[in-house]
Amino acid sequence: MSSSQSPNHVYSIVIKEHHLDTFGHVNNATYLQIFEEARWEWITGNGYGLDVVKSTGLGPVILELKAIFRKELTLRSRITINTFVTEARSKLCRVRQEMQGSDGVIYCDAEFLFGLFDTKARKLVAPTDKWLKAIGQNA
Repeated sequence: MSSSQSPNHVYSIVIKEHHLDTFGHVNNATYLQIFEEARWEWITGNGYGLDVVKSTGLGPVILELKAIFRKELTLRSRITINTFVTEARSKLCRVRQEMQGSDGVIYCDAEFLFGLFDTKARKLVAPTDKWLKAIGQNA
């Protein structure tokens, strides 16, 4: 179910051999890895890469997720991961991601609840201006 809203980020890949499990299709855990790869490309491209996480001690943490696997994803499939911010409030943000084939079919969609985590204090913190910019929610 594709959104009428424009994505905050679009990331494309081709499914390779290392993405496959013994059944010859993408395993559920690999879907999550691909979604995470797309999210890192998104925030890194907006100036909040691992270097910022290491220097500030503040980085994204997933608190909850729901994934719906709609169609088998196989070798050499070309997919696009569309990322949408659906809600940003206080310390929490909700993001929806869709894996869409070149034919327009949605293979998997997932919703993630996440926040900004202070690695020193070991707790969620209020989003910084730099973090809000990274997720397209300019302060």
